[in-house]
Amino acid sequence: MSEKITAANLDTVIQKNKEINSEVMQCVRTIETKYNPMGMNSNALLSFQILREEGLIQLPIENPHWCGAIFVRDEKRIPVINTARPRVNQYFSAWHEVYHLYFDKVSFDHVIDSECILEERKAEYFASKMLRGNLLSFYNSLDDVDFIQKICQCMSVFEAPYKAVLISLYESALDNNNEKLCEDIKKNFDFSQDKLVSVFQESGLDDALVKPSNTVSFGKLNSIISSKIEENPDLNYHKDNQEYLKTIFQKISVLKDNNND
Repeated sequence: MSEKITAANLDTVIQKNKEINSEVMQCVRTIETKYNPMGMNSNALLSFQILREEGLIQLPIENPHWCGAIFVRDEKRIPVINTARPRVNQYFSAWHEVYHLYFDKVSFDHVIDSECILEERKAEYFASKMLRGNLLSFYNSLDDVDFIQKICQCMSVFEAPYKAVLISLYESALDNNNEKLCEDIKKNFDFSQDKLVSVFQESGLDDALVKPSNTVSFGKLNSIISSKIEENPDLNYHKDNQEYLKTIFQKISVLKDNNND
């Protein structure tokens, strides 16, 4: 589980990021050269496309602290994203899980706790580094509106969560000796993100980014079961698995519709 970042431990997190910067940036370059052959410009779309190739499962899970994970079954690693979280958090979580899938050589062994914690920091930093463009320059170019509105505009353009934007801005502010921005970031770091929808609306931004998608998708699982049925039509347990999957899908869809009422 990722550490909780607050204004109080922000400087410690930034120091950790500096220590792992070289390694994480190599991972970023690997993604850009090896896993983006189509040259996709949207990082959000790219992260989900990469995970879909690995059998991504998307489910709305009513746990505000659980964003995603990699489940291991018979040596197969299956990424899962919680779609009850705001879309922007899903995008960030998707990149977090991409790091674990392709670059994490420690966490799946569950042996050395300190190394697992470090891998979580690397995954978080990797996800933040997948933000495209010059965040500080964009922030400085914004009209004279209040700080939170500026951050929401950054979130909208870079498709990044609130704290990810603040952490990236804080790093840049430190590098540029911008004490005023550092102060504003720390003062607003623990801003209640429940208020983001209303700020997006007041700022004329598309608030879908800070709302859940509640997508239900079992990825390649259904097609795999279907192919097994074609290979062995006389084996009933493949058909039973398919019916069970349909039942789960229907139950989740009902819960999703009830939550939307």
